[in-house]
Amino acid sequence: MRARGALAAAIAAAALVPRQSSALEERTDHRDTFGPALDLLVARDAVAVPGQATASAWHPALRLAFGFDATGDGDEIFLGAQGSLAGEDTGDARVTLALDARYRATFGVDAWKTFFEAGLWAPLAPRLAVGPVVALGFLWDPSRAFGFHVAAGFGTAFGEARIASFSASFGAQIRFE
Repeated sequence: MRARGALAAAIAAAALVPRQSSALEERTDHRDTFGPALDLLVARDAVAVPGQATASAWHPALRLAFGFDATGDGDEIFLGAQGSLAGEDTGDARVTLALDARYRATFGVDAWKTFFEAGLWAPLAPRLAVGPVVALGFLWDPSRAFGFHVAAGFGTAFGEARIASFSASFGAQIRFE
């Protein structure tokens, strides 16, 4: 009888020992992180210069950006530069160099998330212009240290020319805490 009581007490004590809950998932949000992102994109640019016919062309491009969480809520600000990769010679029909600043609002806390970006886009070459840019996309974050994303975006700018650009991109980001 005493042995049964001791065994029951040992089982009850073992049940009270704290352990990691298997119901909690790993945190994959972007709160308090920063790091570089690299995107490979394909864009369709239309450039309208006053007094000339509108020119348009498809081209591949590379975008390098640095993102950081400025407010602690997991949404990020990205500062980036985009350069056109070698493609057909289209003259002024494609944006060859551009800078941008974007705010990315992320929706979800699991490994799979959606996002919306809005910001300013400034094509610098071949014509200087400035305007808004927006994008929608999906993120997959296997961990807080890195993630992958796909997006579709649209930007328009006004200045030395009127420029409209549609793009689809795939990229990766490394994050540090």
